[in-house]
Amino acid sequence: MSKRRVIHRNLMKNASFLLFIVVLVLSACSNNEAQTTISGSEGKVKSQEVTPDEHMTSQHMLYVNDRDANVVQVIHPESNNTLKTIQVEKTPTYNEVSPNGKYDFVVNSGSENVSIIDTQTKQNIKTIPVGKTPKGINFSFDGKWAYVINEGDGTVTVIDVQKLEAAKTIEVGQSPHNGVASPDSNKFYVTNTGSNSVSVINISTQKVMKTIEGINGAPHNLDISGNTLLVTLTEYNGIGVIDLEKGEMTDRIATGTGHHVIDVTPDGKYAYVANIGTNFVSVIDIEQRKEVKEIKVGNGPHGVTVSLNGKKAYVAVSRENKVAVINTSKNEVVDSIDTKKFPFFISTIENK
Repeated sequence: MSKRRVIHRNLMKNASFLLFIVVLVLSACSNNEAQTTISGSEGKVKSQEVTPDEHMTSQHMLYVNDRDANVVQVIHPESNNTLKTIQVEKTPTYNEVSPNGKYDFVVNSGSENVSIIDTQTKQNIKTIPVGKTPKGINFSFDGKWAYVINEGDGTVTVIDVQKLEAAKTIEVGQSPHNGVASPDSNKFYVTNTGSNSVSVINISTQKVMKTIEGINGAPHNLDISGNTLLVTLTEYNGIGVIDLEKGEMTDRIATGTGHHVIDVTPDGKYAYVANIGTNFVSVIDIEQRKEVKEIKVGNGPHGVTVSLNGKKAYVAVSRENKVAVINTSKNEVVDSIDTKKFPFFISTIENK
């Protein structure tokens, strides 16, 4: 073998060895890159993981009670699409989403019970019997208790939200209609339409601790702003202003006619009042104690709900089977969403 051939052979061996080393290095780098990519992918997924409550409340949805269709529509208000239609019991009137966003409690006046909807699965998971002809419902601010107002027998059914079962029945005034909790979750206020009064329930004892008399004009629905309780007066066609420190009605504000639903903006400055008899929504300046705008929304507005960011108000226009969307900075209708038959009330689930 010539010296040149030996050198060439040695070079070939060396080249083969070097190539082998290069392949090993490249393979190792490739594996490291693959491992890095997988690790990075796992990290990205973990950074997007949220708890069930966070996941549910990150979705902006409307829960609309269609009274005469016996269903609840879950509507995405940005696209106006109905995500699901959920069958409930007879004549669903009022509904409320629990403070933690887990449930929508639907009051079925015709079947005298409450349907519990899981907002994550959008399934009707349980039915809880309550009193006679139930109408309104609301939660304590801490979300532990739901209060169902039974118009037909003058009682309030207290539901333990964790156990999803009735815990107590409280006697109040005549023909009670709706209720609202104080922000500190110490008290729950109930309008008694038949006895022109408001019952004050002590939440810790679940007993009536006081009755505010002299709320003349058939108090119906209500909401709270600081130490001021605003009560719709069906016979007066306006709002009664109750000073909670004094424990008496100190003023009245004229609005439209009919059964009114009221919702206060998150900043506590304004109240939106649906006037089913005059087909407009009244905007009330709470500090000035006067109506500052009337917004035409269609035939038969009943339920009204202001979004948590205060930018929109949603109105159930019952006789036109739609939800009117109000831009609260302009105080004008900017959109309309189709519903089933006779939308009665609206609750929302959304980011704060």
